[in-house]
Amino acid sequence: MRIDKLSPLVLTVLSASVLSLAGCNSDSSSGSFDGAVTGIGGSTARMTISGDYLYAISGSSVQLFDITAPEAPAPYTQVQVQWDIQTLFPYENYLLVGAASGLHILDNTDPASPQYVGDFTHARTVDPVVAKDGYAYVTLKRDTSLQTGGDIDNQMNVVDISDVTQPQLVETVSMQAPAGLSVEGSELYVCDGVAGLKTFDLSNPAKPEIANVLQGVDCLDVIAQDQRLYVIDDLGLKQYSTVSGVPVLLSSIDTKPVVYVLD
Repeated sequence: MRIDKLSPLVLTVLSASVLSLAGCNSDSSSGSFDGAVTGIGGSTARMTISGDYLYAISGSSVQLFDITAPEAPAPYTQVQVQWDIQTLFPYENYLLVGAASGLHILDNTDPASPQYVGDFTHARTVDPVVAKDGYAYVTLKRDTSLQTGGDIDNQMNVVDISDVTQPQLVETVSMQAPAGLSVEGSELYVCDGVAGLKTFDLSNPAKPEIANVLQGVDCLDVIAQDQRLYVIDDLGLKQYSTVSGVPVLLSSIDTKPVVYVLD
């Protein structure tokens, strides 16, 4: 008899992976991906999909997999980088790489061979990032337990990336304990620890304005898609509707530790 425990972390990763794969459009008749479609993943994801390639963080490099045949991903090549990379986010023809030391931008015009084009540096910390319409939104969280980020204020940076070779900080928004974030339409959703899930109006993308705060939602990451929010917290996965303009809980999946017995 063997007793195993499935941790919330594993289930959370699986849930996020399912959401990421759900964002991929595949041609069932040919078994190949539509190269124009990008996978939908969270801002804290360490892998992403663009065209016929899956990109995954591996130490200080990005590993590429050819997923032309999605049922059999094939290792393609590795792109060596110099940074302590943590997150990946696809934006237009670029990959935004969140690292302990800053935001780095890779030109992904040739998906098989991403090339460095620019960066924006900040104090060492974890920095989830998303982008829309020439602006990147980066959360910086003070966290002395990680031995990084202990000398910064909790904040969200708005970075002008209209010139990807020279990203410029244009706005800083004070936060309490920011983590993952996501953007859809003119709304930016930010997980801000015990301060709740915050909705910002991006009518002026350079100056996000707070529009709503959902109290009691201490989330880690969020994915916004098709007027739905998929929210990861310590307890599991929750789904909210944003049709009314204010997030309304639709369902939840509890991923507390589960003990099961195998004969």
